[in-house]
Amino acid sequence: MDINYLYTFKEVAKWGSYTRTGEELGYAQSSVTTHIKKLEDHYGQKLFERTGQKMKLTQPGEELLYYVNQVTELLNEAKERLTTNEDARGTVSIGTVESLAAYFITPYIRELKKQHPSLKIMLEAGLCPNLTQGIIDGKYDVAILLDRLQTSSSLEVIPIRKENMVMIASSSHSFSKRTSVLMEEFEGETIILTESGCPYRTLLEEMMRSSGIHMQSVISFSSLEAIKQCVADNLGIALVPEIAVKQEMESGKLIKIPFDHEEFYLYSQLIFKKKKWLTAPIQQFISLVQEGYQKY
Repeated sequence: MDINYLYTFKEVAKWGSYTRTGEELGYAQSSVTTHIKKLEDHYGQKLFERTGQKMKLTQPGEELLYYVNQVTELLNEAKERLTTNEDARGTVSIGTVESLAAYFITPYIRELKKQHPSLKIMLEAGLCPNLTQGIIDGKYDVAILLDRLQTSSSLEVIPIRKENMVMIASSSHSFSKRTSVLMEEFEGETIILTESGCPYRTLLEEMMRSSGIHMQSVISFSSLEAIKQCVADNLGIALVPEIAVKQEMESGKLIKIPFDHEEFYLYSQLIFKKKKWLTAPIQQFISLVQEGYQKY
């Protein structure tokens, strides 16, 4: 069996499309179809079924994907160990949250690409629980979370830095003229939230519950940029990472609400699977992030 069939299988599972897989791998769609048919004949199982416009894994396909991920990871490790070129090839897959992707990670991605021009770097944003599961499943080589410090028997966790969280409002909000705000006053405000599962949404909900505050009016967005714009337009207030609104606060577009509560913070942290063999580019990326924190 041709090993390339396994890589084709992974791409179809990822994109849910023979056409997109062909574009990514440089194959004709007919070649992708042939690769999958060869695998199905080899294992005697239907691996994909069409659902609407997407190709979805069958139950045997899900089982095969688990083993294919392990096989291809070992093959990539062998290739990296046997490669002596300073300009590494292959792919590094990095998962992170939107706020860190936009305001923290890009300088390190740029430096890694500078060191390895031929390296393909895939950066994907998502929620922390999904990123953690992605590391366990082998979807990502490394992930950078913004969450409470993780503890896991299957993960290596490297704390990067403490990230302050701030409650923000529009510069035209009545809170902007106050020197202090009581938490009880938030009950009458529209709260703009990130999607469920986001650590700083969870942090805010816990804070509200512990203070006996009921959120009466809520707007929810998955995009941090949308949340910032809504707050700037005076549609409500929000809890966000300070790193994500630093420029807007310096320009006066947004203000930090001075309310009487303990400091809010989460940790940016690198995670990867324990016992995972780290390629040179992954090790360099981890070092770049750690060194960048020390200069911060």
